[in-house]
Amino acid sequence: MTPTLATAVEALRAAPRSVETYRSSSDSALLELRDRVGEARRLVDLHLALVAGEIERRSPAELGSAGLARRSGARTTEESLKAATGLTGRELAVAVRVGRLTQGDDVVGSRVVDGSVSVPAAESIRAGLDGTTGVDPELLQQASLLLCDEAQTLDPDQLLKRAREVRDELDEAGIADREAVLRSRRSIKRIDLRDGMKRIIWDYDPLSAGVIDEVYDRATSPRRGGVRFVDAEMAERAARIADDPCTVEQLASDAFTELLRQAATLDTDALVGSGTPTVRVIVPAAALEARVGHGIIEGSGETLGVRTVETLACATGVQPITLDPSGRVLDFGREERLYSRHQRIALSVRDGGCMWPGCDRPPSWTEAHHIDSWSRGGKTDLDRGILLCRHHHLRLHNEGWAIRLRAGRYWLEPPPGSGKPRALLESKSRAVREHVARHKPLALIGSPA
Repeated sequence: MTPTLATAVEALRAAPRSVETYRSSSDSALLELRDRVGEARRLVDLHLALVAGEIERRSPAELGSAGLARRSGARTTEESLKAATGLTGRELAVAVRVGRLTQGDDVVGSRVVDGSVSVPAAESIRAGLDGTTGVDPELLQQASLLLCDEAQTLDPDQLLKRAREVRDELDEAGIADREAVLRSRRSIKRIDLRDGMKRIIWDYDPLSAGVIDEVYDRATSPRRGGVRFVDAEMAERAARIADDPCTVEQLASDAFTELLRQAATLDTDALVGSGTPTVRVIVPAAALEARVGHGIIEGSGETLGVRTVETLACATGVQPITLDPSGRVLDFGREERLYSRHQRIALSVRDGGCMWPGCDRPPSWTEAHHIDSWSRGGKTDLDRGILLCRHHHLRLHNEGWAIRLRAGRYWLEPPPGSGKPRALLESKSRAVREHVARHKPLALIGSPA
């Protein structure tokens, strides 16, 4: 084993490493190098996990100083690997956790060993399914296999979200408990720095994030390529933020300082957008009536127990939205040039974010695109609109892409001669996907009744 890896290391050492070598590569050669480096990194991660798992197996707590890690002069497996690898404690902790999976008959661990699932993907599956209680082990194995297959097309971040969805489907009864655990971890820590500056470390739960993240986006999104505004006053405010010499972090600091100073009042001249930030939660109406099931926070996809949803409904009211079995929102019948506030809410519920393949921008970062040009007679109807983030909206218009609606499904058509049309996801909203599967009406919590 050692000679084989030593040969691989020598081969990497012999590979040219000057910047000029890479700079002189053609585009196609550079992309091929990217793929080869990626493959090498995945294989190195795999062998690191195997080494970490075996050192961990030989260093159980009950052996004390006789364990391999302690005998090598380290307190833990991670510490024994740190000097040899130069990796951070967080990266090594992942290697150890995934290494443990490879030591037994875990299906994810076996897929790591055969190379079909990367170490980061395995960690996403493990973390995403963590926290289930009372779930049949056979069902967990089946869920793990499903996620291993989906790991072939999802990156680790997307896979983590997907694993959490699967966990909630398997263990809906545990959603309230997991929500309570996250909420119990909320905290703000203030640190006094030696140079007179102060530092706040803020850990906040998914429900609080619905408010906090919206305020952060209002204050900084124009600098981060966020939504454009048609309204002249709003566009002017956004332009002031975009042209402000402050960094994004400084803008966010100023915005939250001003909010705290004003306490109960929000100065609409200081932030893009107005009104009290709201958390919108989508929940099947039957679940709300029966007080069972769960709701899903719009944008993040995080789940809330139905009792928490009831609390929000009591404070903010309920806005019913009816969907057909395919997940399409009934048309409001508006004929205005711009999509109204209520239509935008409906599009946010239906699409769940930017509908461009692979984009993860939430609804608050999107614009409503007319699939039929308004100048050529297109209507401002829900079926003729779709959410796109600014980047992809501009790309669609500037590069000759088009979106068509055929038999109730949206298709993305590339510029002529550039490829075949691609069917878009029916929705990026987890709530709508669950609705389509269950054919139940939905209620939207968080908007005025």
